[in-house]
Amino acid sequence: MADNDIEKEIREEIKRARLAPRKPGALKRALVLLAVLAVVLGAVGYAAFRDLNSMDSIRRLFTYNKVAQGEDGRAELFRFDSDRSARYEALGDDLLIVSTTRVLLLGDEGETLWSKTVSFKNPAVEIGGKHAAVYDVGGKELYILNARGLVRDMSGESENGILSASLNASDYLALTTLKSGYRAAVSAYDNNGSPLFTFNSSEHYLTDACVLNDNRRLAAAELGEADGIFASTIRFFSFDSERAISETTLGGAMALSLRPFGDRLAVLEDARFTVFEPDGSLAGSSRYPYPYLRGKSLRGADYAVLLLSRYRSGGASRIVTVDGEGGVLATLDAQHEVLDVSAAGRYVAVLYADSLTIYTSDLAEYASLPATDYAKRVVMRDDGSALLLGASRAWLYVPK
Repeated sequence: MADNDIEKEIREEIKRARLAPRKPGALKRALVLLAVLAVVLGAVGYAAFRDLNSMDSIRRLFTYNKVAQGEDGRAELFRFDSDRSARYEALGDDLLIVSTTRVLLLGDEGETLWSKTVSFKNPAVEIGGKHAAVYDVGGKELYILNARGLVRDMSGESENGILSASLNASDYLALTTLKSGYRAAVSAYDNNGSPLFTFNSSEHYLTDACVLNDNRRLAAAELGEADGIFASTIRFFSFDSERAISETTLGGAMALSLRPFGDRLAVLEDARFTVFEPDGSLAGSSRYPYPYLRGKSLRGADYAVLLLSRYRSGGASRIVTVDGEGGVLATLDAQHEVLDVSAAGRYVAVLYADSLTIYTSDLAEYASLPATDYAKRVVMRDDGSALLLGASRAWLYVPK
């Protein structure tokens, strides 16, 4: 039985169940329920036997069954004020918008779940497992949100200004700040906001940090020099020790960001992608085939996606997926201008100037949507659907 036949049969069963009389007898209700249940169980078993992408297709069928979609699978979900400074992220099924003047969380039916007027110079947002950290780089405001709204205001922890904030898969927070009497400091907090660890750096500035997914270690990046040349040093800390358990100097390279990568650490450098084990030993590294990093997403299930360019502006682009050991998983030379990339679960969304294509992690085409010149950004969801963002509206694309 083909995947299309499975979905068609499920749709027909749901349709028949909806068209049943409002007050059927107990026997008829039971028969309708059993029929739907039998089809669902059979389809789920078949999808699990075939592949997980089929399972996601069935998952979308039920999740978005009430969403009014056009023939192309697209449905308008959100409306918002146009703001060029805004950052957009998916928080569960909600849309989080962070700009220089406002933090706005919209529910999956377009309703406002939380809103706050802010005065951010450099708005930033980081997504963890179920929470988001919203903050102003260089400022002192920091808010932790979930899909229902504000969880806690952590602005009181910002010391003399926030350099970076990150969340791991369990929503443990690493907060890097400027601090009086030191060059910088990094503190770790659990998902209830309780402090776990602090490292005060007297000699070097810290640029970024993260709590690893084991919830017992923290990695931080320091700016400095080695043998007379610029270098970044990656330090690993255990919460039960004040001293670093390991450190590695990246000579002549700048660590742009540190993020948990499965049970490892991913370090995004200006010329390569490097993966470390939790103890600080090297797991693997890949140098970029093109010199300019134009975009990235580290939210894949066990991979990352990089958008690289041969030239500083415009020109040819190459999409690269990197596996859990830092090796190249797949590459794709873009034939059209790429506006944005986003990864989640097993899927990679690539927004071209006039279309959207969703790939699997090996960059095999999964679904596509033409005529998307209204969209400027895309946010991938782990079920295979994607949010397309325009100047003041967002549409959900659900592959059939």
